[in-house]
Amino acid sequence: MKWFKTLGTFLEVLCAILMIVMCLCSFAQVANRLIFNKSFIWTDEIVLFSMVWVTFFGSALAVSRNTHTRIDFFVSLFKPRVKGYILAFSDVLCAAFCVALAYVSLPVFRKNMTIYSSGLHLPNAISYFAVIVGSVLMVLLFVLQAYKDATGFAVVGAAGAADGAAGAADGAAAGASKGDAAGKEGDAK
Repeated sequence: MKWFKTLGTFLEVLCAILMIVMCLCSFAQVANRLIFNKSFIWTDEIVLFSMVWVTFFGSALAVSRNTHTRIDFFVSLFKPRVKGYILAFSDVLCAAFCVALAYVSLPVFRKNMTIYSSGLHLPNAISYFAVIVGSVLMVLLFVLQAYKDATGFAVVGAAGAADGAAGAADGAAAGASKGDAAGKEGDAK
């Protein structure tokens, strides 16, 4: 699934851009206070909005890489097949939590559509929308990870690996049939 890898790359770039924006705004705020003894009103809000978005995009990125913290001491004691099912169940529970988080965030998002920030005059709902978008992304990625854990197939490139294995098997069968044909020709002579 090429789009899975593309989504991970997109999240990486987006998080990097938001982190750069946060650093530049924070630096501008500190420099402006130290040099000119004044402060920008809008930099704190940009940093706040960016931090919330980075948090949820970064969480989705961690799910896509399967790098969320997981205590697997007891799980590692099981056979690989059982371990896969336990990990898949854990992924499904995490996905259910993300669904609940998105659902609970909807009313908060709606209420904050009419409340505006003081500096940028943007709706405060922008930061709550990050919770919803990040949760939906994590649900999708946790479900794909659960499939991978339960079946043992890699989600990224699974079709390519299966096609490659099938192609190798077909090639081996074709080679064997050619060898059989050559052997029969030799017997006939």
